[in-house]
Amino acid sequence: MLTVADMSVSYGPICALRQVSIHIKEGEIVALLGANGAGKSTLLRGITGLAPASGRVQFKGRDIGVMNAPQRVAAGMAMAPEGRQVFTDQTVHENLMLGAYLMRKEPQRVARNIEKYFELFPKLRERSGQVAGTLSGGEQQMLAIARALMSEPALLILDEPSLGLAPLITVDIFRALIRLRREGTTILLVEQMARQALAIADRAYVLEGGRVVIEGNAAQLRDDPRIRQAYLGGDAAVAHAAV
Repeated sequence: MLTVADMSVSYGPICALRQVSIHIKEGEIVALLGANGAGKSTLLRGITGLAPASGRVQFKGRDIGVMNAPQRVAAGMAMAPEGRQVFTDQTVHENLMLGAYLMRKEPQRVARNIEKYFELFPKLRERSGQVAGTLSGGEQQMLAIARALMSEPALLILDEPSLGLAPLITVDIFRALIRLRREGTTILLVEQMARQALAIADRAYVLEGGRVVIEGNAAQLRDDPRIRQAYLGGDAAVAHAAV
């Protein structure tokens, strides 16, 4: 589905990402772990075309390195960014319509997708006519994910979906991710709650200082003493509930 080879990203004199290589197979959930500043969000920005990057990016067998961000969305990838970034002065329904911009000439298809994601996140149906800026943090996160899904991406990229959310809401979000994977969506997940991410992921990469330092099967990484010491904290109950 996705191959990133030797990707580097610099912001002026600062090298934020150093020759990172990852791959994602169709139907997988792949987690990116690491401390703040490790380069996780920068990698996502390089993949989606939001940051200039060197190296090679292949998506569904095509070299997409020359594509800009909107073209990569049209090619089949979409991201729910860190901090949700919903359109706060637009309603829930309007946010979803904006996510479906590529299908604006297919109103029936758009309507079916809205109904599909209202079923995935019932709270959004209840808040359909409500301005997004008045939603709770959890509801905004659900909206950000549903908005990204409205373009029917083959690859859904999520940047810190549990950030700032109550544990019960986080359980709902991760249950939705499990269901999406089961229905065929491939997911690249950046998540601070390492135990929770590894509980639902197939494989994982750990970034430090802009480099991949550990990679492997998620179940094996859960038992890796380096991972346990550095990243596995008190989110066990949430992870168990989500699974």
